[in-house]
Amino acid sequence: MVPIRILAVLGALALPAAALAGGDDYDASADSEGKGPAYFGFVRDHRGVPVADARVVLQPKAGEAVVLKSNTLGLYRSHISKDVRPDDVAVSCDKAGYQQANVQRRQQANAANVEINCTLRRL
Repeated sequence: MVPIRILAVLGALALPAAALAGGDDYDASADSEGKGPAYFGFVRDHRGVPVADARVVLQPKAGEAVVLKSNTLGLYRSHISKDVRPDDVAVSCDKAGYQQANVQRRQQANAANVEINCTLRRL
């Protein structure tokens, strides 16, 4: 007879990776050009520590905002539309107990992806 404790451990090992807390099931290789540029980056505090569950808002000048949450590594990634120019997208980040300190955009000319990192300062 196998002890219940061992069965619980074996059962936990059988879970798919996407079901584990803090897992990131986003697969960048599945991106298609039809979705438009990928907006991605990290949300960190002023010391460089990742901020999980921060709200990230991608707000185009015209159209609906895309609202995301950062994962346990502080990473976020999404698309808006192929019709939206990256220069027309404002990005903001927030979380209870923090205030936005800085947003840094890095984009190479003619790049398909836009990296935007947010820095939050603990209140």
